[in-house]
Amino acid sequence: MKTYSVYRVEYLKNKTVKIGKVLDRRQRERNNNAADMLRLAQSKYANSSIDSHIFILRESPLQNLPFGGV
Repeated sequence: MKTYSVYRVEYLKNKTVKIGKVLDRRQRERNNNAADMLRLAQSKYANSSIDSHIFILRESPLQNLPFGGV
């Protein structure tokens, strides 16, 4: 099970704010796991349909690579 932290970029305040987590409970890797987790995070945490300032980071000391929207 992999945990991804969900962040929102607030451009007016020039800050990045942690707003939640999503869990990937898949047993095996697929082609678009990270993209699916980003879609889930956007549907769960977006304030509006045009809120695309959300990105996710995997909570692992070895792989903390950003993946996300604009």
